[in-house]
Amino acid sequence: MKQCGTFKFTIILVLILSFFLMAQSVGDYRTKGSGNWSMAAYWERYNGSSWAAVGTPPTGAETITIQSTDSIFVNVAVSISDTLINQGVIEPNDLLTIADGGIYKHDRNEGRIPIATWADGSTLLLTGVTDTPPSDRDQDFYNITFYTTGQLANFNMGLDSNVVRGDIRVIDTGYGRWYLTSALANETSVVTVMGDVFVEGGAFSVQGTSNANTTFIVYHYGNIEVTGGNFSISRGSQGGGTTTWYLYEGDFSMSNATTQSSTATPGGARFIFAKNGTQTLTLGEGNTLTALPMEVSNGATLDMGSSVLAGSGIFIADSGSTVMTSLEGGVNQIFSAVTGTVTLNDESGYGFNGTTAQNTGTLMPAIVGDLIIDNAAGVTLTQETTINDTLRLKAGVFDNTIPFTLGPHGYISYEGGSLLIPVSIESVEPNVPVSFFVDQNYPNPFNPETTIRFGLPSASYVTAKIFNILGQEVTTLFEGRLKAGEHQLHINAVNLSSGIYFYKIQAGDKTDLKRMMLLK
Repeated sequence: MKQCGTFKFTIILVLILSFFLMAQSVGDYRTKGSGNWSMAAYWERYNGSSWAAVGTPPTGAETITIQSTDSIFVNVAVSISDTLINQGVIEPNDLLTIADGGIYKHDRNEGRIPIATWADGSTLLLTGVTDTPPSDRDQDFYNITFYTTGQLANFNMGLDSNVVRGDIRVIDTGYGRWYLTSALANETSVVTVMGDVFVEGGAFSVQGTSNANTTFIVYHYGNIEVTGGNFSISRGSQGGGTTTWYLYEGDFSMSNATTQSSTATPGGARFIFAKNGTQTLTLGEGNTLTALPMEVSNGATLDMGSSVLAGSGIFIADSGSTVMTSLEGGVNQIFSAVTGTVTLNDESGYGFNGTTAQNTGTLMPAIVGDLIIDNAAGVTLTQETTINDTLRLKAGVFDNTIPFTLGPHGYISYEGGSLLIPVSIESVEPNVPVSFFVDQNYPNPFNPETTIRFGLPSASYVTAKIFNILGQEVTTLFEGRLKAGEHQLHINAVNLSSGIYFYKIQAGDKTDLKRMMLLK
């Protein structure tokens, strides 16, 4: 999520935590019976020394408490821009709005979260839950904060096809855990999180079910920042099921925390780095990595820095993905403490950007896509390697005493680094086709990712679009000028439905149209 949004949520959180430490303030409202919101007779206001009768009901710009013995029906439009504390009952009504900066604090066990309009910048704050969660949890919220210090059991939010448009913050979950969702056997639950996920304490996971053949999917467009507690992909055994957390934006950092995976299917739960660009994984001090399963998808670059993985989780580098490391031992050192299966597919890419001399490592595949050398202290190739895409020499000397081979489409890009043993210029020029071509996408049929390769005999302005079976434009994949040579476009059709689609690539006055099939 953007920095300004995170900063704003931090301010709100400070106000929330400050509220825990304060008693009532002048102007605060509380109920004194059960009835309609609009009736002043059911309210009283603090005047600095005592609670007094009022002539008007609260507007929503005050701190308002529904006391434990009271029930209030929202019969007029109310917008909460300060704090609404529910210790009793708020009858569901679509006239209630939690506004930008407004907080709904569920300060009781059980009960219900009001059906409300949760505006951008609003916060659901759960505090009083002990042995029974509130009902009506399956709403589209903005920010959600878990601070249930007295929690005695494990609960789930029951989200399914819901969107959390802001941040999720986990501060304390007592003796229990909070899950995003759950599902019955053979069913699927999908949750979208647009903001950041912060875990400071407590226990938080996607799900905790033992129901068989369940499918859980999280689409995430922000950062994950864990500084304590237990943050895990799965705490349920879900035999035969899968739990997948797609990180389409943002970075992942963890310190002083525990992470694990309880899904019974080997490799059935994982975080997938899926941004068409660079994301970072930072594993700091104090972690217990019981299992941190992950995958780097085609088109994504994961910069792992000095992070060393451990535990029984799987790791997969898809063809077309890139893994970066600053570790001296290179790829081998990343996985030195992993007991799970490590799959580094041919034509996945690798980059070395440390500050001390590095080795590539024997775990790096013998056939890679890109190979990136960005270390002023130098990098040494550990085994004979075929480079099918680009050898990028960004900084330092690449010791190629053990030789590499350029594949049919491989070439060297000199960007500030150099080779220890020079390669003749004939072997490093890019492959420029004699005519325009567009290959059939591969794989085809596909689910949900595929790649289109095309070639330009000269620099051209290129547009690439997808159309459905009715000829309607679905999306523009690319529009801009490209140099002569071979290029590829990666498609992630996770948001499209199964069916036949067409892709059209136009370069200048040349056009090619081909059919592809998405099977989910």
